[in-house]
Amino acid sequence: MLTRPGVLLKKFGFEKVFLIVLLLLSFFVRVSGLGYSHYYGDEIKTLYLDKTVTASKFLLDQRKGPVQFIATWFMEKISGGYNEAWIRLPFTLASVLSVIVFYFVVKKLFGKNPAYYSSTIYAFSGFSVAFGRTAQYQSFLMLFGFLSILFILLSKERKKRIYLPAAAVFWVLSVYSHYDGVFFLIPAVLFYTQSKQDLVTFLKYFFLPSVLLLLPFYLPYILKGYLASNTVNYVSRRMSGSGYLPNNSAYTVGVYNPFNLFLILTLPGLISFFAKGDRKIYMVQIWFVAALGFYELVIKNPGTHIQNYLVPLIILSGYIISISGKYARLIASVLLPLYVGVSFYTFVPSLNTGYPWKQSSVLGLNINKIEKKYQLFLYGFPYNRGWDQIKVYFDNKDDVNGVYTNDNDSYADFYLRGFAYTRPGPNFLPLYYVHILDNQEIDNPKEDFLTANAPKYNLETEFYVADTKVSQIYKLVK
Repeated sequence: MLTRPGVLLKKFGFEKVFLIVLLLLSFFVRVSGLGYSHYYGDEIKTLYLDKTVTASKFLLDQRKGPVQFIATWFMEKISGGYNEAWIRLPFTLASVLSVIVFYFVVKKLFGKNPAYYSSTIYAFSGFSVAFGRTAQYQSFLMLFGFLSILFILLSKERKKRIYLPAAAVFWVLSVYSHYDGVFFLIPAVLFYTQSKQDLVTFLKYFFLPSVLLLLPFYLPYILKGYLASNTVNYVSRRMSGSGYLPNNSAYTVGVYNPFNLFLILTLPGLISFFAKGDRKIYMVQIWFVAALGFYELVIKNPGTHIQNYLVPLIILSGYIISISGKYARLIASVLLPLYVGVSFYTFVPSLNTGYPWKQSSVLGLNINKIEKKYQLFLYGFPYNRGWDQIKVYFDNKDDVNGVYTNDNDSYADFYLRGFAYTRPGPNFLPLYYVHILDNQEIDNPKEDFLTANAPKYNLETEFYVADTKVSQIYKLVK
């Protein structure tokens, strides 16, 4: 008699069962406790807070394309506010959908078995899950980029040009999400153009529509100076690394993927360069090398943008694992469930035990808190330090003459909007100081005025989340 899993496999087939399980697990790891964490600094920047500024100016006066700003504004309208879960929801759904589209992209390239491995690695990679839990462009970038590649492959497979304009629309949406969408142009060109006639068709049905669709936003963005004022200096700083700690991309990957399981599972992708491959393998390798070269050689501080070259590496890894011997596939089959479990324990608030800010444990295994010896941009990890409680506390005060904090300034600016937020000056100390334990600045320095030798502030109250002390308010001694 068939077991229940056996009944499901017989009724639906392995692929359908796999996709259902993948979809459900991808959804739960991203949506569970979605509103628990405070907004990260870059999330706050997506919110259309100042309605005295026209929407067109708000959208143009940004460093990134309009997709993330429109998405958060839409959710603000339908939810009636800035609730974290509601604002993040479209990004979460886009992230989940990107997993399924990614599966079909890899299936079109190399078949079902490589798609099983690749899509599982991608679905539970730290970057994919973290950005699926934050209101930032990355989830839409990946979704639209993968859809563009899927329609490119469909056009080539079915010999129908009609798919090319659809691919162009999705590629444009990826660029409207972020400039990183340009990197999806590499596989688009490689996968489609195999002859001079292919190139002419591609230019006519993909490239030309893309240019026409990009002009309405990026032409005024360039002509009115928003590119020069907002983007050029920022990109130049990232290229030079000026003002940042040293970059270590392997360390960044390790922070988002504890125990280095992701690095182990993507190692076969590097091995692919030493194995005999076909044209499709070479094309994915070119995609990987081009993105890798840009983000590790041109950009001195790429941060989490390294996800752009990890995607083709994941595809290569899935392919190599699938064609390897049974022992290699067995090892991958053992590691993948552990990898999924670590992802849940890392990003789901009800399971997380403090990582990455505290000495923690994942699945019973000890893991050290992170150190800020390299530049780190942290998004998506469970982070609630009681800012909502702090806001209520100050709302009940008659006179709040200045506040500042040891946390990221963006938090106080947003959660305490309506109160004067200012850092100490030569002849001025704010009335209140909000001390956040295990804050976004990571090193959590002890302020001089809190020492016994210089008691300028007295502790006034403390705040707890799930019986854990997370923040304190100090008041200036007059």
